[in-house]
Amino acid sequence: MKNYFSTKIRHTITEANINFYATPFVHPSRKINEYDFIYLLQGKWKIGQNDGEFELSEDTMLILAPGNAHYGITPCDANTKTMYFHASCSPEDKPQNDSICLESLINVSYNKNIKKTFQNLVNAKLSENQKKADIYFDLLLCELAENHLYTEDAGIAARIKNIIHAHPEKFFSNEELASMLKISVKTAENKFKSAFSITIHQYMLKYKIEEAISYFKNFPDMTIKEIAYNLGFYDEYHFSKQFKKIKGVSPAEYKKTPQH
Repeated sequence: MKNYFSTKIRHTITEANINFYATPFVHPSRKINEYDFIYLLQGKWKIGQNDGEFELSEDTMLILAPGNAHYGITPCDANTKTMYFHASCSPEDKPQNDSICLESLINVSYNKNIKKTFQNLVNAKLSENQKKADIYFDLLLCELAENHLYTEDAGIAARIKNIIHAHPEKFFSNEELASMLKISVKTAENKFKSAFSITIHQYMLKYKIEEAISYFKNFPDMTIKEIAYNLGFYDEYHFSKQFKKIKGVSPAEYKKTPQH
């Protein structure tokens, strides 16, 4: 079943919580006039909607649509843990150019931002910060809309990129990055190259050069030597050599160019 969410309106989060089921539990049979989002943190659960059956496992998310029959098919496993929320629906939630279309059952294991955003939404609602919870729902929809782009390869590659972006002051070896992700060096290298058509080291250098250009624009009084150290280069010579290799001119020449 397809679920459509309009981006023209702001949905309201009406309820949210984290549930733990120490013993097997069957999802209640009901119809509600809101969307029911369920994220399975651990365990297994089989839930039905109309004639459809959905088997949830760890890091899968289920969207139960308003006005449909929801029911349990089999009890969840003992020690199953979920987080959930209910979101308002609108007549605008239909197929149109600006709508986000989502499947009912979604594997979100490769996109950790979805889990984080879902948790932030639930926590905001539990803290009675309604506005924040509603805004997090918009962010969650954006993450879910991009989720189909995530594969195992892209998920690992994206995590490597995130580490590089979070530490602009460091140069990571492939061995360090692989160790941080608990994968082999070969796996890290192959999956990054497969996802972005560039090696990790090449990407790191290009990223740092673009960061240097940002320094040129935003901190014109900062010396090239200071920028080099801020971005983890051994010294000014090392930075200048890599900069010229990528941009074709030295950092000093680049800074003097009027259009930059």
